[in-house]
Amino acid sequence: MRRLIAITEESYSFREHERIVRMLRSNSFNYVHIRKPNMNERDMREYLSRFPKDIRHLLCLNDHQELAKEYGIGGIHINSRFSFLTEETKGLRISKSCHSIEEAIESQDKYDYCFLSPIFDSISKKGYKSAFDHSEIRNLFQKNVLHDNVFALSGVTTENIPYLEDMGFNGVAMLGAAWQLPRMMFITHQNERYSYIQSVKKSLSVGIKFLQLRMKDATDDEVMQVAEQINPLCEQNNAILTIDDRIELLETGLFDGVHVGKNDMPLDEAKQITGKKFLLGATCNTIEDVENAIKKGADYIGMGPYRFTTTKKNLAPILGLDGYKSVISKLKPQIPIYAIGGIEKTDIKLLREVGVYGVAVSSMLLRE
Repeated sequence: MRRLIAITEESYSFREHERIVRMLRSNSFNYVHIRKPNMNERDMREYLSRFPKDIRHLLCLNDHQELAKEYGIGGIHINSRFSFLTEETKGLRISKSCHSIEEAIESQDKYDYCFLSPIFDSISKKGYKSAFDHSEIRNLFQKNVLHDNVFALSGVTTENIPYLEDMGFNGVAMLGAAWQLPRMMFITHQNERYSYIQSVKKSLSVGIKFLQLRMKDATDDEVMQVAEQINPLCEQNNAILTIDDRIELLETGLFDGVHVGKNDMPLDEAKQITGKKFLLGATCNTIEDVENAIKKGADYIGMGPYRFTTTKKNLAPILGLDGYKSVISKLKPQIPIYAIGGIEKTDIKLLREVGVYGVAVSSMLLRE
């Protein structure tokens, strides 16, 4: 049975506690490793205290391991900062990172599981390159020299997990990929066939993990009625839910972030509200828009329109494939850019080839 582990980034990610709880309660991951090497004991205590007690046994401490039993944490990770076991660690899950096959073979019978890395080039650590012959690893698993508690780490994504399973790994750990935004976003829409809530159910059923609640002509009360019904659905499916424009609704706790249009609140003002706690998206149409959005602190960009679409009024100039190619080649942006506006299935591969991070879809999904 495949086992999945997420490892936190060193810095705090938006809605991190809420997302970790969602990961575990939705069974998207078996365990989450808390890796905060720069956090002092006082801050770690505050950090751990914010987790509901019913999921703490599924957490593992990579730092301040001495706090595990006090806070009901289920596991600890052995590393250079904490390399010894004591009476206090008895009964806990114990894991270790290994950077050679020899080390993994030596450690696999001593610990509940071991990470072998780097299997692929790292997503989170620049310059941390793959160090193993994959055919050798496959051979060692087939001969049972490597056991099924040796997990793959570094460069692991949902796309390459089947390859790793074929190699022999029964478990994998994700760091960078666990916190990256999903490549596909669904912007809520309704038509004669689907209501807003039904459209959300449809998007979740096909595996979309990033949704934006957009109800332009609705009142706040109407938006909240929908939000209160779709938030639990997103929780159950480990999906990110943002709100279009209505930044004041972030205080309800139902949303992970907000998307701000070009004619809405200025981005720098929005950033003062979202800070590092919430995700901030921005609508862009030109290179200048993108430069400004990055400067003002946007976490991702919805750029379009790709082509004419009936789901949005007062369209900006059509970009087409060449428009995205020009922006990305000139700016090489370090935040995700999503193509938006009339996206069809056949466009997705072409947009990825020119460097677009992801796509936002709406009516396309509801026509199926």
